[in-house]
Amino acid sequence: MQDERRRHIRFEVPLDVTFRPLNDQAPYSAGVIRNFSRSGCCIESGDPETSLKEILELKVRHPQKDMFVNATGDIVWKRPVGGGWLAGVRILEMDKAAKSEILDFAYDIWLEKNLKLSQA
Repeated sequence: MQDERRRHIRFEVPLDVTFRPLNDQAPYSAGVIRNFSRSGCCIESGDPETSLKEILELKVRHPQKDMFVNATGDIVWKRPVGGGWLAGVRILEMDKAAKSEILDFAYDIWLEKNLKLSQA
């Protein structure tokens, strides 16, 4: 099972993302990051096909600022879902401060959700 191989907890946090193969001049495709961790994320998209091990140029919308954060990542798993696909992307490069801010935001959502569950 994929969860057993993860080294870092993934936080459910929807983030807009655009992506394209690295060093490609093709237009960016749109997707949504379903979950995010220190080492990777899961992207859902209905846009053009990508290949396993392909390196992507990513632009992740920062959840608290009006900006996109640049990153690169490689596709480590992929599967069809609905009319599109899900892909596990290992983050290769990303601004550390921006990544920490996104993780802090995602953690706060996770904590709030779990506190509500424990109080119910």
